[in-house]
Amino acid sequence: MAIMTLQFPIDRISIRPAEESDLIWGADLMFSSGPGVFSYVFAVTPDRAKEILRQAFAKPNHAFSYEYAQILEVDHQPAGIIMGYSSEVKHHAEEKIQSVMATIVPLHRVPRILVNLTDLSRIKQAVEVNQYFVLSLCITDEYRHKGLGTALLQDTELIARDLGCTTICLDLAYTNPHAQSWLTHLGYQVTCSKTSQRFSTMTDAGGLHRMEKRLSP
Repeated sequence: MAIMTLQFPIDRISIRPAEESDLIWGADLMFSSGPGVFSYVFAVTPDRAKEILRQAFAKPNHAFSYEYAQILEVDHQPAGIIMGYSSEVKHHAEEKIQSVMATIVPLHRVPRILVNLTDLSRIKQAVEVNQYFVLSLCITDEYRHKGLGTALLQDTELIARDLGCTTICLDLAYTNPHAQSWLTHLGYQVTCSKTSQRFSTMTDAGGLHRMEKRLSP
């Protein structure tokens, strides 16, 4: 585990795969990283979107599943979460979303969800072969600004490299300049920035920056 500027002794920190039992706090923490975007994707109010994400998080074999998350703990207590996958895994996991959503979301919501996803597909950049995509990264309030986000992201960079990925990437809201500055400090660069009138109006994100970092061999 690569550590940078940690404000904790190393023996107090651990990173483990997420479990189904992490669903309440883990899904809620993920949701807090982009409530407007999740509400947009699910085409519902924020409260309902959070509940949908909880249900989806607990189900296996799709892009919002706990199976693709890692948990950072301090003194054996959850302090952060990151979810991500290689481009190949992302492709297969996203193919499963529709069948999972059909068990959670009322049928009458599907047309609006499809409209929003079509719009989002015009904004988000494709994840290319040999890239690793981070869907979400969040640290609990009490542990922020203590180096834990850096530790969790750098650990994920090692995972990505071990999988044979040459680049790691993520999407970041226009309205999060603090995170953009932090990621730039860690070697990430904005490679594309896109938005749409619909996305900008209906979310609190403004638009999305794609940020990428080349991984050392």
